[in-house]
Amino acid sequence: MADSSGAAARDVRAELEALGAPRRLVRTADVKLMLAETAERPFSDPAWVFELKYDGYRVLAAREDGRPRLVYRKGSDATAIYPDIARALEALASVDLVIDGEVVVLDESGRPSFQRLQRRAQQRRAPDVQRSARELPATFCAFDLLAFDAFDLRALKLVDRKRLLQMLLAPGGPLLFVDHVAEQGQAFYDEVGRLGLEGLVAKRADSPYRPGRSPHWQKLRTGRSSDFVVVGFTEPAGGRTGFGALHVGAFENGTLLYCGRAGTGFDEELLAGLRAVMEGLRRATSPCRGPLPVGGEHVWIEPRLVVEVRYLTWTAEGLLRQPVFLRLRDDKPLEDCVVPIDRNRELEG
Repeated sequence: MADSSGAAARDVRAELEALGAPRRLVRTADVKLMLAETAERPFSDPAWVFELKYDGYRVLAAREDGRPRLVYRKGSDATAIYPDIARALEALASVDLVIDGEVVVLDESGRPSFQRLQRRAQQRRAPDVQRSARELPATFCAFDLLAFDAFDLRALKLVDRKRLLQMLLAPGGPLLFVDHVAEQGQAFYDEVGRLGLEGLVAKRADSPYRPGRSPHWQKLRTGRSSDFVVVGFTEPAGGRTGFGALHVGAFENGTLLYCGRAGTGFDEELLAGLRAVMEGLRRATSPCRGPLPVGGEHVWIEPRLVVEVRYLTWTAEGLLRQPVFLRLRDDKPLEDCVVPIDRNRELEG
């Protein structure tokens, strides 16, 4: 492994010198993630490539001063949580590097399971972490090489960064290179939907890596779902425990707008656990604007929690129609919860 990884490192270094990549040491602390906007519809375009969208946690994987490091998108260190990935990084090359990607846990059919990933990520005691690494092995889906051996790759074209990343990663193991389909986005989207997978990410082939949300990266889900801020809940009724529904909102031009309530998709454990958390976040008034419900059964909380919600469409009042809770997204910051494009399009139509 050492010989092959050393040869790959030499080849990548030579390619970077030929491409004229800037010489600059890049640390994970220097990287602000590039984020995708939401596309209105699937498309095909020879200037774009299309990757599978993975159902996991966004992570920067790095070697810094010869030691592996894994960092969540919020900046917290995750190295100790995924020792299997950390060991693979140590064996990858003997130089510093930074890779952008997604950590997933696969089920028996090879599909990402967010529930299994959450169970894995919750472990903190060393014996529990080691047991989870055996029972729920993690995979790092690597899709972008940002830095390598004092070279800063972020100004290079995406296809060049990906080609160099593929040169580094051996087939098999916990480090998986995320390949792409060129040009044929519509056909790829149709196949992803047929397989029941989450969606895809479209990226301009020549795009540099730039911080923040960019129109050069666009995500397309096969079903309508989005991330929302939890702004309150309703009291339970009819023998239900915990709460009745979650009130959710999203940001538009810096203002938190009310988007409706999701009352299905919860199990008993989540109903009880979430209620306990939300009790400590109570506030007297709603933190958002919009067509707010009234009545003593509605409780408002400080906006601290992020959830993913699937929905059918939007009502004329701008509220979610047939929303269903999918999962907590403790890896997502509040500011990522922006009003989906389809809401305003449907209201205008």
